[in-house]
Amino acid sequence: MKGLARGWRRPLRDVLLLAAFLAAVSFLPADTSLSERQGAGQLRYCFADANSPLIRDPSTGAAGTERALLEGAAADLGLQLRLVEVPNIGRSFNPADWNVTRAQCDVLGGGLADSAANRGFMTLIPTGQQIALRRTGGAAEPPRGSRVGVFAGSAGMDRVRLSGFMRSRGWQAVPLRREADLRAWIAQGEPAIFSSLTPVPEGTEHHPLPAEAAEVSDLVLGLWRGDTTLTRALRHALNKAAEGR
Repeated sequence: MKGLARGWRRPLRDVLLLAAFLAAVSFLPADTSLSERQGAGQLRYCFADANSPLIRDPSTGAAGTERALLEGAAADLGLQLRLVEVPNIGRSFNPADWNVTRAQCDVLGGGLADSAANRGFMTLIPTGQQIALRRTGGAAEPPRGSRVGVFAGSAGMDRVRLSGFMRSRGWQAVPLRREADLRAWIAQGEPAIFSSLTPVPEGTEHHPLPAEAAEVSDLVLGLWRGDTTLTRALRHALNKAAEGR
């Protein structure tokens, strides 16, 4: 009998621990992220550059593809989409360095890549689009020692990987902070690496980078971890908006 009693102790202990955990969880505050947004009547959409083709169509001035998709989803939730430009987004590989807060943003986008760094910081929702890095110039790579401009925009691409690739080619990276800098660099006839989201002057020859430099990544929207109700509702609304396009 003593052996039988000992055999029941561990399962009984596990059951009691599980019951205690469930009881503790029941006292956690409910997630109010969706109801708070509905109470405010708006969804704050943060991005780095209002001139990105995802935000503004460069040819017509109308809403870009990602913005239009999110406007449709916000309307389905009874919310108005509020545009918030935050230049820090994408300035470094680590999203924690962007200095964005819940008080500013509900959704981050405008060119976020599905990267390990972004996945570790936010809950990501794919938008159905992709992003890659490309190189201007001819099919032949620039020779060793070349100065190569780099404009990654707000893509959140793996810049450590790109830096390693450029070192292996013997290229000197020249950071280009604005699209205007990229256009001026290209006009000088210098080679540049840029995000596929970035429009370049008409007639500019460009080619994809090899996989060792950067992978083609899915574009995503980023939401705060823990905003479960908002994330679930927005994911559903985005699917509806995408189907209706």
